[in-house]
Amino acid sequence: MTPAVHAIVAASPVSGPALDRTLVSVAGLAVAVTAFLVLRRMPRTAVGVWIAVLCFVPIWIGLGIGFNGNYYLPAVTAMALLATVALLPVHSYRFGMMDGLVALLVVFALASLITENAGIALGFAFSLFTYFVAGYVFGRVAALRVDPTWIYGAVGVAFTVVSVLTLIEFFGHWNPFVAITANNSMYSIWGTIQERGGVARAEGAFGHSIALGSSLAIAIPLTLAARFPLLVRAAMVLLMLSATVLTFSRIGMIGALLGLLLSILFMRDAISRRARIVLTSSIIAVAALLFPLVTTVFDDAGAEATGSADYRGDLLSLIGSMNPVGVADSARRDSTGQVYFGNFRSIDSQLILTGLSSGFLALLLVVLALAIGIVLVVTRRATPATIAVVAQIPALATVALITQYSVFLWVAVGIAATTQHLTPTAAEATLLAPQHRFRPVAEPVAETARLRERSAR
Repeated sequence: MTPAVHAIVAASPVSGPALDRTLVSVAGLAVAVTAFLVLRRMPRTAVGVWIAVLCFVPIWIGLGIGFNGNYYLPAVTAMALLATVALLPVHSYRFGMMDGLVALLVVFALASLITENAGIALGFAFSLFTYFVAGYVFGRVAALRVDPTWIYGAVGVAFTVVSVLTLIEFFGHWNPFVAITANNSMYSIWGTIQERGGVARAEGAFGHSIALGSSLAIAIPLTLAARFPLLVRAAMVLLMLSATVLTFSRIGMIGALLGLLLSILFMRDAISRRARIVLTSSIIAVAALLFPLVTTVFDDAGAEATGSADYRGDLLSLIGSMNPVGVADSARRDSTGQVYFGNFRSIDSQLILTGLSSGFLALLLVVLALAIGIVLVVTRRATPATIAVVAQIPALATVALITQYSVFLWVAVGIAATTQHLTPTAAEATLLAPQHRFRPVAEPVAETARLRERSAR
């Protein structure tokens, strides 16, 4: 630092750390403006960059915002906001039922601020906007500006890379992302590797094995709907299934298998009979290969796995403390600032947490949306993104939405809301299938000309 700069800093009433934060903020703003100008002309690149941030930037990389920096904006959310603005305006948007349900969730979250425990409600409302609403709006807009099947393919490619890194992490005992440190509470929470039965669980950049496993589970139906050849899609899904097993997350494995099975049964327009046979064979092969490893780890975990399941069952006792709107009566904040509901610090059920943080009316809205998704799947009117979301229902009942997984799930919800409007019938979906997409328009014209020539003869 030059003497002149030393003099300026010495004379400045701003402290050194505050000045450092200001310089970082200015530099970040300049980068954001530059990225916005570049991405505005390249919608696919905007979506692709967000997918890359989702998969390869740890949750502890982000910005502390607010007067004291006590609120946190992760990179995956910041990129979603930037990409959303870059993709605007959209001209084919239609307000749908899911938009209304999300708007009501926002209303209930804001209404919670004028009830008791407003301080606790503020934290949940901020999380709602930075993780859920930001993800939903980005998914909604992205699928309007970029061909959804392109998005599915990009997700498939990115999570194939994630799967390869997961295999390297497990067998090579090396996670490169935890070496990216940050001096914040997010790193202290998510920057360590978990174990189950004495075996390190794969986490990738997602900070938690459940988040990685469930994110891979979301990616499977989307990958199956991509335009890649059958064998390529099957290989991608096989890698994702293997990577999910290495997280040793029961709910991640359940979500992955459920997503695959629902896709095989109900994604008829994107998956042929041959593809269903190949994918079913892949499931059997992966299960046979990895079943001994999984059973050994869970047997060694013993009481740990059983206690985790019992804890989730005990959370049902909190339902009685829910209010129609607002934070539950059982909510309290201890001397360290930690929020508890009754005697529970961790609420391992997003459905229950929604009712505790925003009221049971908000919980009923979420249940209604999921019920509609189930009906769409069973009646074969669901798009791949809708199938991916419905396959996450067991996870929503048994784990909280954490790290990038929470944003990714809500992006999938946004894509589902858009694609259900874009492809409302199976006939239209068939036109998007790979076997129909590249058929030249000139073929029927040439055939008609030949028939006319034969008639003239």
